[in-house]
Formats: sequence, structure tokens, C-alpha cells
Amino acid sequence: LFEQGDTMQSGTFLCLLALIALPASIVALDNGLAPLPMMGWNTWCTDDYCGLFDYCYDKEIREMADAFVSEGLLEAGYNYIMLDDCWGGPRDANGELTADPKRFPNGMQPVIDYVHSKGINFGLYLCAGNLTCKYKRPGSWGYFDQDASTMAKWNVDFVKMDWCYHPSLSQKEVYGMFSESLNKTGKAIYFNLCGWGKEEVWEWAMPIGNSWRVHPDHLPIWWTKSGTGDIIERMAGLSPFAAPGGWNDPDFLMTGLFPFTHEESKTEFSLWALWAAPLVVATDVRGMSDWKKSVLLNYDVIAVNQDELAIAGDRVYNDTDGRQVWIKPLANGDFAVVFYNSDNLLPRKVSASFDEIFNVKINPRQPAANWPKNGGGRMKDLWAHKELGATSEWSYCYLSISEWGR
Repeated sequence: LFEQGDTMQSGTFLCLLALIALPASIVALDNGLAPLPMMGWNTWCTDDYCGLFDYCYDKEIREMADAFVSEGLLEAGYNYIMLDDCWGGPRDANGELTADPKRFPNGMQPVIDYVHSKGINFGLYLCAGNLTCKYKRPGSWGYFDQDASTMAKWNVDFVKMDWCYHPSLSQKEVYGMFSESLNKTGKAIYFNLCGWGKEEVWEWAMPIGNSWRVHPDHLPIWWTKSGTGDIIERMAGLSPFAAPGGWNDPDFLMTGLFPFTHEESKTEFSLWALWAAPLVVATDVRGMSDWKKSVLLNYDVIAVNQDELAIAGDRVYNDTDGRQVWIKPLANGDFAVVFYNSDNLLPRKVSASFDEIFNVKINPRQPAANWPKNGGGRMKDLWAHKELGATSEWSYCYLSISEWGR
């Protein structure tokens, strides 16, 4: 029995562990772009409060590219900078998209070139309908081929396509059309479907895009509709639908954004990593605090997300009182484990034997663990960066997030 009942503290206590089992040899699939989940930054909650002020500008993007280098993000694997619904201007006389002339007075190309000069990929937001979601900028419906051609001409590496003011067609049809438009350009462009988790997107999106939103916009409040707790519940059971080339997208990371606490940010980052989800930070990465760096630059947790076996983690234990266990098999035979308490009022203790959870098959590509009854393993806490020794069973105490404990 492994028990650390003395480590309770304010906020959800979450432990991410690697446990040693029999080695497994699996060759990860290679489907071109996104063989592993992408990592990057988006403008959504920086110099803005998650789209509230609808703001991004030339100087900001250049500063973020500089911060990727100076803050160690690029070295850690973050290699995409993406602009959300904040950059667009009117179409020109030829119907081509342009950048907002006040925010990008020299157009978008110099900004893209600057980001590329730092060794970072560049992404832009488009919308599948006639207008975009914020302030009704020009949408792409009726201009799919032209807008895809513009993205390729500008040397854009990533496109997120939203779903506002959409035509009366299914998402599969509309997103499939734009996917074909991107393919016609001859340039490999990462395609993110932002259809808010409608129409069971995970069931059909793999041949169309590289990632797909499985939920409405992530609100930076844990216990509310569309908050982090809601997203966690949505992700349960989705592991079989993710694979190299296509990933379930729970939306942006809100690391450090008020009212998120340090513990909430660690919990969020741990689960996003375990899900093999895109790690896209939406908060300011310029001059990061030490604790923010301790989350976003945790190489042990990033390695779980980027593991070459490329199997998304999933939930294997869910008690009615809020106690949950999530696992992710890794290429070297280890398992990453997240202990999560979804109860927002009471602390809970989780206890489970290895064979009860590691022999659960969460993904058809998952190698059989064949964990022996009462078989032991070696454990490492990936937040404390500390080996915890060998044991056959564990119990962990942690305190959930209360209304006033954030």
C-alpha cells in the first residue's frame, strides 16, 4: 500500500505517475502531419480575456516569437504560434483576405516571415460560414479554394476553422470541402476543425483534419458548464478515436489565467498531456513566472504527451463520489497515471491495484499489459520529479477544489 496522506493542500491534488511494466514494442503510425500532438500558443487569452476584447497585433506576435526562444518554449517542443479571430480585415478588390490594417499595418506577410525566422510555425483562424464569430469579419464560405490558396501563398502552416454563420450542410460535408481545398494547394497545412464537438466529430474527422474540437470553448472556471471539469467528462471514452495524424482537441490551456490556481493549472496540464491532446497555451508566455514555467516546461509531463506510442489516455475508474483514475500506455511499457477528484467539496482517497487498471484496454492499438495479479511496479511522481519506489498497490490522499479554495 502506497499512501501519502500528509500531502493534502488547497486545490485539487493530482499525481501523474510512470509505472514500470513489461516492455511493449509498437511502431507509431505515420500519417504525414501531426504524427504526435502539436504544441504551441494562441492569442485567445493574451492581451485579452479569452476573446472578450478581440485583440492581437503585429508587435505582440513578434514578442511571442521572441519569448518562445528566450523562455525555453521552443526548446521544449512548442513550435506553433497561432492567431485566433482577431487578425482579419476586409477582402480586397480580388476577393482575397487581408489583415486588419490598424493591427497589422504592413500586412500579415512580414509577421509570418518573422515567426518563421525563429524556427516556429505560423497559424491563422478562418471560419466556415459567411462571417467570423467575433465582429463578423469575412468568413470563408464561397471562398474555400481562394482562401486555401491565400494560406499557402502566405506560407501559413496551420488553419483553425470555426463554425459560426455556417451553411445548412453537415460539418462533415463543409469541413471536408475545405480539407480538399487545402490539399489542392500542394502545401501541407495542419487543419484544425473547430465545430465545438457537434455531430460526434471524433467519429468521422480523421480523414479530414489533424485535430478536432470535442467541446465548446473552454471557460477558465473549473466547476461550470463548459469549464475544465465539464471538458474532463467529455474526454472520457474518446481514446479510440485519436491516432497519429488526428487528435481529439479539448481546446486551449488556460495556464495561470485568473481564477485558475497553480494546482488547477497542473491538473489541466496533466490531463491534456495524458489525453495526447494538442498542448496550445492561450495565456501570456512573455516573462513567465517560475511557477508557470514549472507547469508549461515540465519535460516529464510533456514526454507523456509526446510519447511515440501515440495512444491517447482514457479513464479506467470512475466512482460516484468523484474519485477517478486515468491511464496512458507508453512506448517503453510504462503507464502514465492521473489521479483526479471531480468532487468540488470533499477530499477523496483513491486506492487501486495495478492489475485492476493496467489490464483495462482503452484503445484497440494498445498492447496487452498482461499485468500479473498483485504484480508490483516502480513509480515516479512527474510533478515532484521523484522516484517513489516499488509497490504493488497505492492509496493517495488529495484535496478537491472547493468554492473558496481556488
